[in-house]
Amino acid sequence: MDLPQELVDAIVDNIHHDIPSLKSCSLAARPFVDSARKHIFRKIEITHPLSSYSNTCELFYKLLCSSPHIAPLVEDLCIVSSDSDRRNWAMSSGTLCLVLPLLNLTRISIIENGQSGISYSRSWNKMDQHLQSALADVFSSPRLEAVHLRGLVLESPSQLLLLFAEATALKEMSLSRLYFTQAEYEPWPELQLWHPKLRSLLVNDFRSDPFCHYLTNPRFDLSRVSTLTVGTRSVERMSTIMQATNAGPSSVEHLRLLLWDERSWNGNFFSANLRFLHLFTFSGFGLGLLGTVFKTCPHDSCLEQLTLEGTVNLHELPSHSEELDAAIDTTVNHLRALKIIEIRPTTSPDVLWMTSIIRATMTGSSDTFTAWKAAAQAVLPSLMRRGMLHIIGIETRGPGWE
Repeated sequence: MDLPQELVDAIVDNIHHDIPSLKSCSLAARPFVDSARKHIFRKIEITHPLSSYSNTCELFYKLLCSSPHIAPLVEDLCIVSSDSDRRNWAMSSGTLCLVLPLLNLTRISIIENGQSGISYSRSWNKMDQHLQSALADVFSSPRLEAVHLRGLVLESPSQLLLLFAEATALKEMSLSRLYFTQAEYEPWPELQLWHPKLRSLLVNDFRSDPFCHYLTNPRFDLSRVSTLTVGTRSVERMSTIMQATNAGPSSVEHLRLLLWDERSWNGNFFSANLRFLHLFTFSGFGLGLLGTVFKTCPHDSCLEQLTLEGTVNLHELPSHSEELDAAIDTTVNHLRALKIIEIRPTTSPDVLWMTSIIRATMTGSSDTFTAWKAAAQAVLPSLMRRGMLHIIGIETRGPGWE
């Protein structure tokens, strides 16, 4: 095959997410092998073994032992357990502790899938000591750049964050569904600095209240965070973590907030460099939330895109719609960078059934989403005229909050 290797690499890089095609390329000709293999093994997911024949952890370990050249290619490891996994295979795995030392990871995820409550089978302190030691080595590695933890049980936030005290390259951290067994959290060591310089932080403390407040300790450097996702019931804690991330010379550019209700919004959430704002609500929102956000938006804001997502109050299209549209139009006139206002109503049957009664007559359509979309567009003609308003029906329960 006479293609230059640079061209072969470019072709393979262009399909780096298409694993079946990468496997086919690796079989096509020798020049494709190394380039395809690099992408095939970059991210490995280890899941609950359904049987001894499908134990991905053991199979992966055997592969690493028989083909040691593969281990350096693995950068991202995802370990997944599930609700039905009562013993938690990942925490008690005798093979996983053998796999981890063979890898030199830049990213690691330990994820519990499902909606179950606290399970002490996922407790750090009850973990096999060999596995605990192997994971601690990964967490403290100066090479580690990203970590995603969901569903773990620990003693305290201090115990958790000390695991990453030496991970000086850590730039992304995602923490959700974490449970802490201590009734009162011990303070962070007075002379201990937390070295990771995070660029991206996701923290959801709905089940680990008040972890968000703990993260605002002045010994933690959050001033470099440019992408921030926060889910908490407390507006006060949401405000304190915003202050911590906006304390440095730079400030948050991408902000996603999980609002308990419309009253959780605070105009102080706007930072000097905020470009993308994504708000998700559980309790349902009307288009009045859009007006509330714009009412508090500084006229010199760099905001480029605003997204509202969640269940919508379908019966709550504002009666004072002309005033709302005029107020929004006035604010948008000052926002030179703003390009898109996106509304993503969750299309769950228990929420959307009401629209067919209230709004379908406006369009003659039995499609509840289409009816509500048309009604919302009628309420906001100025945004429609500018080509800014995008309404997209979705079926998910939130934009990756966990």
